Amino acid sequence: MNSLGVIETRGLTAAIHAADAACKAASVEIIGYRKIGSGLVSICFQGEISAVRTAIDSGIAVVSPAELVVGSLVIARPESHVIQHLNLTNQHQFFAQPASQSTLSTEKNPTPPAPAELFESAEIAEVKPIEPELIKPDQRGKAEVRKGKKQ
Repeated sequence: MNSLGVIETRGLTAAIHAADAACKAASVEIIGYRKIGSGLVSICFQGEISAVRTAIDSGIAVVSPAELVVGSLVIARPESHVIQHLNLTNQHQFFAQPASQSTLSTEKNPTPPAPAELFESAEIAEVKPIEPELIKPDQRGKAEVRKGKKQ
């Protein structure tokens, strides 16, 4: 049975760099990655135990600065339910697959009504102009009076 390896980094670029080095160093397969939040990204690998350990070590070694690596994990022969409950497969794909014609919707969308039809029944309210009021010097409020000053 395959082993499970995880590298957790701060930032997607550090995760991609680690994943590239890990896949080049050993015969492992990326089974998914997750953007956890706050910039944390986890990449999951599977393969033989020795290959996964080599891949994880190589992935951690290339990330610079080293503070970007948050943690790593290698599990030999994980329980099959663990992977199913983690739902690692099909989380995200690094490269988007083009949509096939069978998945595209062939239904025609109804045309939206013309703008004139939308406002036929709407009533326009009468707009009344507002005259500005001037404040006379003797109508000053308490907020404008400074304490300690004679007037």
